[in-house]
Amino acid sequence: MYKIKLSLLLIMSVFYFSYSKDSPQIKIKVSDKKSKELLMGANIQWVNLPLSSTTDEHGEAIITLPDSLPATLTISYIGYQTDTIYVYKEENLNIQLRQEIQLQEVKISSRRLTNYISSMDPLKTEKIDNAEFKKAACCNLSESFQTNASVDVNYQDAVTGAKEIKLLGLSGMYVQNLLEGIPFLRGITATFGLDNIPAAWMKSIAISKGVPSVKNSYEGITGSMNVEFKSSINNDQKLYFDVFANQNGRIETNLLINHKINTKLGTMLMANGAFIPTKEDNNKDGFLDQPVMKQYNLLNRWNYHSEKVEGQYMLKVLSENRIAGQTSLHNHLSNDTLPLYGINISTKRVEGFAKTGYILNEESSLGSQLSGVYHQQQSSFGQRLFNTTQSTFTGNLLYQTTVKSDDHSITSGTNIIYDAITEGLDTLSFIKNDIAAGIFAEYTYKYKDKITLVAGIRGDYHTRAGFQINPRVHARFALTKTTTLRIAAGRGFRAPNVLTENQSLLASSRRIVWNEIPAKEVAWNYGLSILQKFKLVGRDGSLSVDFFRTDFTQQAIVDIDYSDNKATVYNLKGKSYSNSLLIELNIEVLKGLDVKAAYRLEDVRITYHGILLQKALQAMHKGLLALSYKTPNQKWQFDVNMSVNGRRRLPNSFDNDTGKRYSPVYVLLNAQILKYFKFGEIFIGTENISNYQQKQPIIGNPNTQYFDTYQVYAPIMGATIYGGFRIFIQ
Repeated sequence: MYKIKLSLLLIMSVFYFSYSKDSPQIKIKVSDKKSKELLMGANIQWVNLPLSSTTDEHGEAIITLPDSLPATLTISYIGYQTDTIYVYKEENLNIQLRQEIQLQEVKISSRRLTNYISSMDPLKTEKIDNAEFKKAACCNLSESFQTNASVDVNYQDAVTGAKEIKLLGLSGMYVQNLLEGIPFLRGITATFGLDNIPAAWMKSIAISKGVPSVKNSYEGITGSMNVEFKSSINNDQKLYFDVFANQNGRIETNLLINHKINTKLGTMLMANGAFIPTKEDNNKDGFLDQPVMKQYNLLNRWNYHSEKVEGQYMLKVLSENRIAGQTSLHNHLSNDTLPLYGINISTKRVEGFAKTGYILNEESSLGSQLSGVYHQQQSSFGQRLFNTTQSTFTGNLLYQTTVKSDDHSITSGTNIIYDAITEGLDTLSFIKNDIAAGIFAEYTYKYKDKITLVAGIRGDYHTRAGFQINPRVHARFALTKTTTLRIAAGRGFRAPNVLTENQSLLASSRRIVWNEIPAKEVAWNYGLSILQKFKLVGRDGSLSVDFFRTDFTQQAIVDIDYSDNKATVYNLKGKSYSNSLLIELNIEVLKGLDVKAAYRLEDVRITYHGILLQKALQAMHKGLLALSYKTPNQKWQFDVNMSVNGRRRLPNSFDNDTGKRYSPVYVLLNAQILKYFKFGEIFIGTENISNYQQKQPIIGNPNTQYFDTYQVYAPIMGATIYGGFRIFIQ
């Protein structure tokens, strides 16, 4: 293993020293003068010279300087007034374009990708735009990945509705979850947190695969997910209102009010309500198919933007209550004198952050990030009581500067995370006061637009995990104008909260047995990816192939295969690894018709009680096909997505059948029609058109020692029709 890691670092070093500078270049950033939105695809051209460039998804372009200065440069973008400037010296430029005033008879339109892989980012990063969320029944963060091949979202049990994301075949607790660069969805907040982020609030999601940057926190082994909310800076809608409903009684609504006080200051108020008031038991097993739920979200944010200072400040409150369990005794209980089995989970949450950035000069900037969370959950799982609270404070100070030129930059800083977690299970009580303090430094080297090398290291002291050093390296090589190669390697660690992170086990009769109390998890992650862009019959397309491997040297094991009616907790003794391969094709087949086809293989194996087994409930194979068509007049959009889900190993069913049970292969099919209006949208669709439902998602009787709701691998609900509308005022 050491030789493999050393070889990757040597390869990157060879690439680094094999290039040298020749012609001088400048970097140009292009944005909208009014909204400050960065413009992707702007054309930059020297007048009367064959030197040109195009801005990337960050609104940036690098262009070679002519042999002599001054020279004239033009910047153009569809729908904007062309700008002409005179360049007298070698310096980077920030260009702001004004939108054109269009005659009524003239219509200018441009096509913007809603889901794409960045060519410029040194990390394998996939950007999901707000428009991509509208292609499916997407009401919250957990439903934002239906057309994404990298991320899976799975139910943790068959009754509570708890969900988790999976990346590279591993649980979301190994992902660095960020809200605009600040860690969130941590500890007890992660179990139901995916349902607490409304899709209407989100501007975009960036998913990076492989070990993340050292800048944001020590967490993250398999990748990172950064959610960006709408704000008065990146959104022009003054008012937004929507309503969603489906045949099973689910209702969601959002209201967003955006007010730009002046050119520098703006505020946005966001309100959300999510309700499931009806009791559904369509599979007639005596249990609710989905929890009865009430959820309220309220958020207020402020944005300040000037030449030297930028600030973002947010406060968010949440109240949620969900009730699940039996609707009748049915055939699960032979003794009708016993009470119905019920689950009640009540959650209160308050959180906020303050981010301020200072531009010190043309080369340097300083930023601070502060955030706080208070989360309280009171719950009962039948006769078992589980109450927990978490208070978290995070602080991050970053300093960034260039060295001699923009080709060399250094980001350094320090951060601290404080978690006060109290867990009470029946008469047992666990109290943790975790402090993690760290320092980090990251060096970035750029050679034209051909090479980007990012080398970072951070050291952290954690009260449970001790002192940890994590080196991380990312490299991007533009082999040609259309071919991009990335290589990444690094180490990560985390301090597990086993009880909180596995509270879905409480919705079963399994007793949690602590053979050991794991203090830390440590893993190496490394991989490579290649992105090939092409044109086929004049249409744009891309082919992406990536492979990542994660090797655990220390891991917390929760073993439900070992013996009947137990969940045994201990430290890893043996191998634990994940191999992930993804092949993805994106192409515009016809004008307005986008096709995405992907195949993913994830081989995840863990040593349970001395035996190396395939990870339970993890599909080794998955296929995805997504079709999206928008009519030439931009009035209608039709979306269809289909996923083929491979078989999964099922854990012990209390019959001493470890490693012998597998789920069947199944297909899910979704479709939606969206109609655009000047100030609104109407949509209708169907989920799970094939009406596939898992048979017997719940094993055993609630009041016996053989009761399990944990073995969920497929939908419990059948075909579901939904619809809704959105209204907005610019």
